[in-house]
Order: sequence, then C-alpha cells, then structure tokens
Amino acid sequence: MVRLVPTLIVLALLGLSGCGGGDEDTPPAHRAAPKAPFMLDFESMPTVGDDVSTVSNAGSADVKVEVRSTGGASVQAVEGPDGGHAVRFPAYTGAAAAPAAVLVATEQGGDALDPGADGFTFGASFQLDEKSSGSEADNGDNLVQRGTFDSPGQLKIQLDHDVPSCRVKGDAGEAFVKADGPVDPGAWYSVTCERKGSDLELTVKAYDDGAGGGTWHTSAPTGDVAMDDLPLTIGGKTGPDGTPVASPDQFNGAVDDVFFRVG
Repeated sequence: MVRLVPTLIVLALLGLSGCGGGDEDTPPAHRAAPKAPFMLDFESMPTVGDDVSTVSNAGSADVKVEVRSTGGASVQAVEGPDGGHAVRFPAYTGAAAAPAAVLVATEQGGDALDPGADGFTFGASFQLDEKSSGSEADNGDNLVQRGTFDSPGQLKIQLDHDVPSCRVKGDAGEAFVKADGPVDPGAWYSVTCERKGSDLELTVKAYDDGAGGGTWHTSAPTGDVAMDDLPLTIGGKTGPDGTPVASPDQFNGAVDDVFFRVG
C-alpha cells in the first residue's frame, strides 16, 4: 500500500494540471466572456434555423435583450464556431431602404453596462459575409456599440470595409484604434476592445487560419463615458428608443459570445 502513494500523488497532480483539457485551444472570446456580467453565448437559443425574438443574458446583470427590426428583417439561430449556437443577422441586399435587425440590450437595474471613468473590455466573436457593404443604407458593419457618434459618450466595435476598429468617447475626448487590414469574410474571429486609463487596445484573433489578426493601441484621454440610458446594440445602430435608424450599418454575418465587463 505504501508503494502506491507516489503513483497516486503523480496522478492527482496530472489531473490538477488539466493535462489534455486546458484552455490553450479555447478561442479567446470563450475564455474571457463567461466572467462578464453581460454575456450572450446564445446557448439557450431555439432550434438552428429558427427566428430569434429574445436572448437570455448568461451573465449576472439584469439586462433585457430583444430583437428590433424594420422591413421584415429577422435574426436567426445558427451553428457557432464551436458547435454551439450563434445568431445570424440579415444579408446585404443593396436596397436603398435596407431591412434591418438589431439586438437591443437595456439594463433593468444596476449599472453593469455603464463604465463611467473605469476601465472596461467588450467584444464578440464574428463571421462576416462575403458581401457586407455598398449602399448608403448599409455601408458598414457595426458589431457592438452603445451610443452614436454624436452622443455624449460612445463605445463601439465596427468592421467597415472588413477592417475592425474601436472607438471610445467620453467627457475628456475620444480615442480611435484600427486594425492594419481586413479580415477574411467567411472566417470566424474574436475581437475585443479594452480601455485602461488613456490606453485603448484592439485585439483580433482568428479561430483558424484567417488573416488580419493582431493587436493595436492608441493613447488618448476619454474620461467619463456617460451613456444616459442609451441601449447597447449588437448588429447595427438604433436610435435612443432602440429602433433601427435609416442607415443602421447592419452587420451582415454571424455573431457569438458578446460580452461587456467593467473593471
């Protein structure tokens, strides 16, 4: 019996080290997002192919998430990059008044989506369609945002012309950071934007062999990011009431693991 003890200790240590089952192969958004009070992993979605009307927040914040649309557009449940669920937004149509569908998140209590002067990180995983812009009504791909360009405060990740960028605006000014080049449509990526003091960092990582990954920084004071009860939106731009605007910069593609974390 005594001679078995070293063997048992070695086996226990191997189990604690996570041999063969660690996070090394887990996409970065999946590792970061579950710790966030606001986290949309879409695993409670209906059957793949069905339309989505509401989404449950997998985090701890009291947030209501629902689909707002115009022109008969819809958001559908699809298979995500890890075999789970994701959501697909409307395809690009080129129409002068393009249909739009956006996920709109509104806090029901608390301030989990209000960074103020604190540091914060937000992001998502995404797969961009081959064609995603070209008309005045749909000439960009807004992924995650709260506030608009003219709002007192804004935080935003977009993929205009397939190039990821992030903008943060507060009462002390704005900071904008942009990737060096485009991502590959059809490939899955994770993208995060983090504000730490005056530093704004954009990180793009491919799940497989997609081009365009990297990390970029800019430095500029942004101060207090006041949201004034504006909704947080995924997949496009809305007005203060959560209704998609005439040119919503509809995201054309699939989205998974949306998260927002203060601190």
